[in-house]
Order: sequence, then C-alpha cells, then structure tokens
Amino acid sequence: MCKPHTVYIENMVCDRCKMAVRQVVTNLGWRIESLELGRLTAVPPEPGPSLEPLSRQLSGLGFSLRRDAGGVVSRIKGIIIAYVYDDLADSTVPLSDLITKDIGQSYPHLSRVFRREEGRTIADYYRVQRMERARQLLVTTDEQIALIAYRLHYGTGGRFTTAFKEATGLCPREFRERGVYQPRPLDEL
Repeated sequence: MCKPHTVYIENMVCDRCKMAVRQVVTNLGWRIESLELGRLTAVPPEPGPSLEPLSRQLSGLGFSLRRDAGGVVSRIKGIIIAYVYDDLADSTVPLSDLITKDIGQSYPHLSRVFRREEGRTIADYYRVQRMERARQLLVTTDEQIALIAYRLHYGTGGRFTTAFKEATGLCPREFRERGVYQPRPLDEL
C-alpha cells in the first residue's frame, strides 16, 4: 500500500485552481485525501513514484510544486486567500490561530519563514489581499460599506475606511463612485 504524499502547490488562488489540480492528479491515478489552496495530500498510483509527471502537468497550468519551507508559505497564502474570499469565514477566529492550527507550527516561526521566503510579513500579504477584495466588492456590488468591512474582518467601518484610504488614497465611497476597478491576479499580489 502506498503512503500519502503531501506537496505544496504555488499559485493556487481559487476554487477553479483546485478543480484544475484535482483533474490533473486524478488523471495521473493519484487518490486524493485532501486538496486545499496551496496543499495536496494524495496517494500515488505506485510506490516511490516520481513527482516529475505531476510537476510537469501542473507547470503547464501555471502551478509549481514545492516540498521545502516555501511549501509552508504556499499554504499560508492559501489560508489567507480562503479567509479573505470566503464570505462565510468565521471572523471571530484570528487568522493567526487558523494558520497555526492548520500547519501545526508556532506563529513566530511561520512568520520568520514567510518573511524570509517572501520578503514581507504575513500581515502585509493579508492586508494586500483584503484591499484587493475590498476594491472588487466596492465596484461590483452595492453592499453597504459597513457590511464589506465586516466581510473583510475589519471589525468596524471606521477601521476599514482608514485602512482603505491609507492603501488607495481614497475613501471607499469615493472609490465606489469612480467605479474604476481593474482586477489583479491574486498570485501576483
């Protein structure tokens, strides 16, 4: 019986990415145990398989495999993206708790690894993802700004407005009125 392998996948940013990875892995005969943004655990079709065919096919779709510390960074990014873009995410659980529980390592250690690999902090990455989501919601919905603040885990509309103005130079209402939003790929933020 083959043992499951866990690999980390760079550039997974949405459910469509998960569908693409699922199709590649399944077509190669792997049995998926879990698939999340940035991480795959699956049983290969034969003992001691080479990851090269999987890596090659995923690379053709814009993904890349990592088994080193950078894989943890990919997983952290996946957790953050899911937290920001999942409208049903529990905002009462701090993001740091979700990350440490999922990865099973201390937050200070993960912070050091993330900063070393990415050249920025987890908080900086989280802030950039939230601002991109805020821009999207402001232009593509007519939701109240207070609701957008809640969805993005700001706690109050005032905190959101301050952070948004600091990041964009405009308050959320002004940004919405201009109605100009050019989406950016999440893996490039």
